[in-house]
Order: sequence, then C-alpha cells, then structure tokens
Amino acid sequence: MLVKTKEVAPSVYAITIPTPFLVGPVNVYVIEGEALTLVDTGVKTDEAKKVLAYELGELGYSFSDIELVVLTHHHPDHIGLVEEFGHATIAAHPKTEPWLKGDPLFVEEKNAFFRKLYIAHGVEANIVDLIEKTNSFYMKYSSTMDVEVYLREGNYIDGLPGWTVIETPGHAQSQISLYRESDGILISGDHLIAHISSNAIIEAPYGDETERPKTLLQYRDSLRKCLHVKRAFSGHGEPVDNPKKLIEERLQKQVEKAKGIKYLLGEERLTSFEICKRLYPQMYTKQPGLTLSETLGHLDLLEEMGQVTAVKEGNVYIYSAVE
Repeated sequence: MLVKTKEVAPSVYAITIPTPFLVGPVNVYVIEGEALTLVDTGVKTDEAKKVLAYELGELGYSFSDIELVVLTHHHPDHIGLVEEFGHATIAAHPKTEPWLKGDPLFVEEKNAFFRKLYIAHGVEANIVDLIEKTNSFYMKYSSTMDVEVYLREGNYIDGLPGWTVIETPGHAQSQISLYRESDGILISGDHLIAHISSNAIIEAPYGDETERPKTLLQYRDSLRKCLHVKRAFSGHGEPVDNPKKLIEERLQKQVEKAKGIKYLLGEERLTSFEICKRLYPQMYTKQPGLTLSETLGHLDLLEEMGQVTAVKEGNVYIYSAVE
C-alpha cells in the first residue's frame, strides 16, 4: 500500500520544488478531488521538473494523471512548468492569461508604462536598466499556455467540489487563493507567507485600466478578506497556523512602517526613489524593483491616511509630509 507522507490536510499534498531565485523553494499542491488537481507547477528548470516528477511519483501519480491545473498567480516560480500539462484543463485568473500568452503588444505596453513610471518617481537610468534586466531574467523561467477556465471571486471550480475562489490581489494582480469551507483551509499562493511579508509588487494597468493599481492598499483589503481562515498553505515556507493573528500583525506593521517613512521624510521634499535609497541602502541595487514597490506602496498608504502629499513638478512626483 502506498503511504502518502506529504498530506498536509485531508486530500491535500504539498510538494516543495527548488527555484533559482532568492525567494528559495516554491510549494505546489496536489488535491485529490473529482479531478486530480495540481495547484501551481514550479519554475521551468530541469531540476524543478525532475523534483516534481519524483514527488508526484511518491504520491503514485505522473504528469499525465493531472487533470486540472490551477494557477494562483502569474509569477514564473508558480507557472513555469505549466507546458508539461497541456493535456489538463488550465484554470487561472484572467490577468494570468496575457503573461502565459507572452503577447508582444502586452509586453511592450507594460514596458512603456514602467519607463514612464520610473521617470515620474525619480529612478536613475542605471537602476531602470537593472530592473529591466532582472525582469527579463525572471521571464526566462516562465511558460506559454492557454487559460481555459477563468477564475473569479466566489467561483466554484469544476472537479474541485467544496473549494471556492477568493480574489486576493496585492502581491500580484492575478493572485487568487483557494478556500475550503468544510475545514477552513486556504491554499494561498504568495498571498499569505509565514516567514516573510509578501511584497505588493507594482504592476502596470491591464486592458481598459488607465491608472496603476495601488498594490499595498489592495493587499491590505485582501488580507482582511482572509481573517476567517483557520490555516493557510503558502507558496513558500511553512503553513500559517494562525492566519488571523498573522494578518493583524502584518496590517499593523505596514502602518508602523509607513509612519517610519513619514518620520524619515521629515521636512524634506523627496522623490519615492530617494526615499527608497534611504530605506534600503544595501538592497536597492540588488532588488530595485521590489524595494521601489515596497516604498511606493507605503507612500500610497500614507497618502490614504492623509499623512503625505505628492505633487508632480515637471515629470517627477515630490512627496512631502503633512503636519
């Protein structure tokens, strides 16, 4: 008899797959529903593929047995091996689709938006080049596939009775989580992670949208939507055993960090990138996109709180504290 040692909840199995990224290994999940389901796939490397094949084998399955693939969001460490499951139904949020298709127009519009954004926030040209090179590096580990089933808030998923979709944007505009009401568990992708706070990454607008999403504010709303969850299984690291406590701590720390940025700003008038360099003097050159996202997100929060103002002078936004 096959003993399945990876079971983390009834009919749910965790598989940990290596990545070449600083975030470390990624967790994907097998759900034995009416359809044998894989939630996320891991990154597109030979090592990741071998590990996934081996771990599926330990559960008594192979790639060809997977009938449904659910993608929690579009980042390469979560969708990279989706091409191995062309025989399965692929389900994801609609905003995952343009990333999977790799549409050149979508990519160019996104890049053009970010070039303007970087100028507007005072990012130096050499850092812009570094961000673009980093993004190109990550995309090498992605994949191409059609999305057959769109997943939106409150959707039930054919083949996964008892599970519903919660839209949890913030870390990614395409981010969804899967909730099982019977035992209160959540498969959260990168929405809830025990050991690190998920970065609310800046993204360009999609489709008919005209403004960039204020991702940290979104993320805070998405966190509040999950206060009822009893246990969460993350895309990275260990399960979250007390999601309500973690969420409340994260919400409070975000406010505290925002207040720290206001204090750092003092009576000066600075661009968000100037603030970013002061907040992350060692990290901004190593992870410029992430540190800028973190800075801009907290400035958005301070604006919402009425604690800072942003005035566009020429082509650049200047931030000032409000007394």
